[in-house]
Amino acid sequence: MTDAKIQIKENNRSENIKLFFLGVGLIFVDQLSKNVVRLYDKGGFYICNEGIGFGIKIPELIFFSLWTVAVIFLAHSVFLKKKYILRLISCVFILSGAVSNMFDRFAHGCIIDFIDLKIWPVFNLADIFIVIGFAGFIYSIQKTKSFQN
Repeated sequence: MTDAKIQIKENNRSENIKLFFLGVGLIFVDQLSKNVVRLYDKGGFYICNEGIGFGIKIPELIFFSLWTVAVIFLAHSVFLKKKYILRLISCVFILSGAVSNMFDRFAHGCIIDFIDLKIWPVFNLADIFIVIGFAGFIYSIQKTKSFQN
């Protein structure tokens, strides 16, 4: 596969619109799942997580500092001169998960987590989006490095 096959044109409006709607759709699905669980749960099926992903607790100043650095890094990746579709989709997944969880934090004072595998801390769809996005982002970096060599 050549470099050209994984790049998209700069300022391609239709690609940007697709990525925007992908992000909005991911946020919608995550928020819908959390609201359904919160509204219809009668037996304590979810937890109100005041920490960050997977229940990890850190001070708010550190959390917001890390969140700001991550958003700046992702925004930089989105606006690189060469735009790789997998990297852009990965950034959309990461940002959608982060925005959806941040919405919960501001709206409810915590993040609604409801997926419990018993072998891992309780999490939600936004956490899954962030992990998928991170994996795709790392993979795209490795792929583009191998194309450049």
